[in-house]
Amino acid sequence: MGWANRITIGRGICTIVVWVLIVVGTFHPSDGLWWTAFLLFALAAVTDFVDGMVARRLGEVSQLGRNLDPLVDKLLTIGAMTLLLGVPGAQAVLPAWMVALFLMRELVVTTLRGSVESHGGNFQAVTIGKYKMTLQCLAAGGVMALPLHWPWAHDPIPFLDWLPVVVAPWSLTHLIVWIALVITVYSGFVYVARAIRMLRTPPRNRGDA
Repeated sequence: MGWANRITIGRGICTIVVWVLIVVGTFHPSDGLWWTAFLLFALAAVTDFVDGMVARRLGEVSQLGRNLDPLVDKLLTIGAMTLLLGVPGAQAVLPAWMVALFLMRELVVTTLRGSVESHGGNFQAVTIGKYKMTLQCLAAGGVMALPLHWPWAHDPIPFLDWLPVVVAPWSLTHLIVWIALVITVYSGFVYVARAIRMLRTPPRNRGDA
């Protein structure tokens, strides 16, 4: 197993620890717990860029890595978002229906990735998918910062007071969550179109294979 996949597995372990801290912090609020959860989440998010860089530099790009990396990413972001729904005030900026849309997109793309890879295709992440991951991390991180009462996470943005209020005033976290949702849905359509094209093309003629 190469270093890139080891980093990915490490991110997966870190993700489970973040989940536990979120659950414990929800029922037994503690600044120390939330600080630890936030920092571990940030560390795990950063490793998403590190393992890709290591894989390319060491020539460790593989089918396992192409499937394991996005799976762990989804566990980190969507798992955290789901658990954060129980945090007081979180659903004002991240309602359950948004998390459901995030999850639906990831399930669809994961299914398509498995189908394309099983037919010999290369369904690795494209640029829009990386933007999506970054924005989802920022969105989840912003919601995770709410219990720490950081002003930037929940204070209304003055120049956005002309926008209609959707459950809560437009804070930076609220804005990032909406941008992440739009990019997530858009990237889903991009991946669906790409999968359809690849599945219709014989393996020997695929430019992506």
